[in-house]
Amino acid sequence: MKQYVLEILRQKWRLLSIILTLLLLNVALGVVVSSYQIPLLADLQTKWNSLRRQAAGAGQVDATALHQQGSADLEKLKAKIPEKRQFARVLSDLLEAAASSGVEVGPISYKPEQIKEEALLSYQLSFSVSGGYAAVKSYLSDLQKNPELIVVDTVTFSNSDPFVENVVTALRITVYLREGA
Repeated sequence: MKQYVLEILRQKWRLLSIILTLLLLNVALGVVVSSYQIPLLADLQTKWNSLRRQAAGAGQVDATALHQQGSADLEKLKAKIPEKRQFARVLSDLLEAAASSGVEVGPISYKPEQIKEEALLSYQLSFSVSGGYAAVKSYLSDLQKNPELIVVDTVTFSNSDPFVENVVTALRITVYLREGA
């Protein structure tokens, strides 16, 4: 038996030396990880958690300042809502934006609705615009930049001919107006 072991060692000494080297390397890396990296990782996690707690605490504002900021934001929003008598101007602005973007506007229908708790009127406009993709995209961008309180509810694109770039876009938007004057 001893002779077989010696014969195997004599024939496979290179393979056995590689295995022994890898085993020693594995043990050395295990010692480095357990003695150096694990404590370092625990220390870094503690620092990370304390920084997260500081960042979360820094974003907290007292209730008075939060109320004042909310009130100021609400006043800015109310200033963007035009009066009821300016509906024709708002509609004209939408049509001018369409003309400057190079799209054709189809028939427009609107449905007014009163929002009693806020003393507002909402006009839900439904219409379609058609033109090249870039022109329709430009018009949608102009709608987004409109200074009044206008909400784009739905946008539906269609193209009946795949060889002609004529996109028909059905839009439903809501325009909010203040009651009174």
